[in-house]
Amino acid sequence: MTKLSAPRRSVDLERREDALAEFLRSAGAAPRLLTPDDGPGCSIVMALAALHWTAETGLVQPGDRLHAVWFAAETSAAVIERLQDGELVFRYMGPRVETPQLAPVDGVKVIDQLFVKGFEFRERWNALAHFLMTTQARGALVSLLAARAPEVVHIQRWLLELLQGPLPEGADHLHAAWFATTGAGFLFPPAEFASTPRRGWSYVELGSSRED
Repeated sequence: MTKLSAPRRSVDLERREDALAEFLRSAGAAPRLLTPDDGPGCSIVMALAALHWTAETGLVQPGDRLHAVWFAAETSAAVIERLQDGELVFRYMGPRVETPQLAPVDGVKVIDQLFVKGFEFRERWNALAHFLMTTQARGALVSLLAARAPEVVHIQRWLLELLQGPLPEGADHLHAAWFATTGAGFLFPPAEFASTPRRGWSYVELGSSRED
């Protein structure tokens, strides 16, 4: 028996403010990730590849919550929330060599591998501060305007589902996304190389529920 895809709806909008309003209205209280600036956001393909690689190596686990993520051409960085020995910890993971070189004064180094280093923090904002200082936020997605960050297992599932169906023309970056147990929503910026007339902002929603 062929597995049926999740219901999918799309909305096209001209202005960024209208697109963000549609995204936030649709997301409700669901965990979400947003671009902290007016840039296009992060590459979908690179995001999925990095999540797959880190899951395979154990750096990121399905039950982790993703508070921030950044992808460049050959490197990436992230902040995850993990329940460890009955306590919540926030772990920053990034490239072994960073520019500029930064060592947090309130983080404990827990990963020191050939290409990856990581620090653990007890406070979310301390971990995010180190992340933003390291990446400068350009092309990053950060958990904002929601009580909880999305779980990695839901991000992986819905990104795969998203790529199996039709996408707006030229949609290769995510400006914002929300993820829940039975649904997800994705906001795409205007396509740089779309055909005429030029595509504006596009919101794509999968599933039918916003419950986390």
